[in-house]
Amino acid sequence: MPEFACRIMSDSGTVEERIITADSKIDVFTLAEDRGEMLLSVKEHKESIFSGGAIFNTGKKVKPAEVENFTVQLGIMFRSGITLIGALEALEDQAETDTMQSVIKNLIKYISAGKSLSQAMEKFPGVFSLLYVNMIRAGESAGVMEQILERLGSFIKHDQEVTRNVKSALRYPMIVSSALGLAFGGAMVFIVPKFSTMFASKGIALPVPTVIMMVISDFLINFWPVVIGGIVAGIFALKSFAKTEKGRLSIDNFKLHVPVFKDIFLKTNIARFAHMLETLSKGGIQIIKSLETVEQTVGNAVIGQEIANARREVEKGVGLAEALSKSKYFPKMTIKMIAIGEKSGALDEMMANVAEQYDKEVDMKIEGLSAAIEPIMTVFMGGMLLFMALGIFLPMWNMYGAIK
Repeated sequence: MPEFACRIMSDSGTVEERIITADSKIDVFTLAEDRGEMLLSVKEHKESIFSGGAIFNTGKKVKPAEVENFTVQLGIMFRSGITLIGALEALEDQAETDTMQSVIKNLIKYISAGKSLSQAMEKFPGVFSLLYVNMIRAGESAGVMEQILERLGSFIKHDQEVTRNVKSALRYPMIVSSALGLAFGGAMVFIVPKFSTMFASKGIALPVPTVIMMVISDFLINFWPVVIGGIVAGIFALKSFAKTEKGRLSIDNFKLHVPVFKDIFLKTNIARFAHMLETLSKGGIQIIKSLETVEQTVGNAVIGQEIANARREVEKGVGLAEALSKSKYFPKMTIKMIAIGEKSGALDEMMANVAEQYDKEVDMKIEGLSAAIEPIMTVFMGGMLLFMALGIFLPMWNMYGAIK
């Protein structure tokens, strides 16, 4: 149904701007007349680059920290008895970025037009996730917005901490790998050609490492546009593949099997599953609807598929623990704890315990991540340096032997 941007004068004489949903401009005039209001202007409402999903096609994104601050502050204002519109107007003035300010401004417009907060947030899927919108909708239905916003704030904060810790643990190996790659590329382009000329003039038989290095060097020098183009095309192809359902499944399946990191990825996803299910359960959302939300927002397509399979079993009357027992990714201990929670009628409390357990395990794994990667990086760097040293010095030793 079309939306119209209207300027309306109320009985009190104040002029307001609203977004009204109607079949036509005539219907907008009729609605205003029925409410005893004077319609000053009306025109079709079009999304600007700062409204809805269009924001995220311009490269302007809202950071999770901004969403966390927005959530926490909105909860505080609700507890203080401030109206929704009043709270949003205050938050609009306090927004840290123009993008977030535009998002809040549009939320106010949609709510003023008669939409609920959750309906308005649905217009911004890049800012407010499916989990977020469903939680807000549950809070609106049950009248517990303060509690819902508090849980959402805690959930977002924890999610940020895990992401930040993983990035911190990966910073060292990424820097080392980048430096090593640049050094290797520089050696192939600037150093090896000089040695290649010298070795070729002597006419001696070259060892395998030297031949490999010379081939790589020649290829990089003569076909560098192909190399750069291939890297760019490969990145673009991988990103395009990752956007497809098959691509997401393949990449997420790889994450669950890659050495060193697989336990972190799996336990992070299980902890996220437990956090979300606990939050949704406390929010009064039914188990089927909760699982539908979790399967789409758990962060791993393979785990999401397993949750979807379990949901279909639950719809048939099977217990959640029994349904999840068919998955090869959910640990037996987790399933046992879920079974206990179902029997005792305290599933949300049990999921909180599961989430806490896996949060601790993830933190321990992340703390030990650098220690686990360092030996691998040391061996890899040693192997690369040995390969380059053999490629350069073996022919020199052969030349020295031939002179003697």
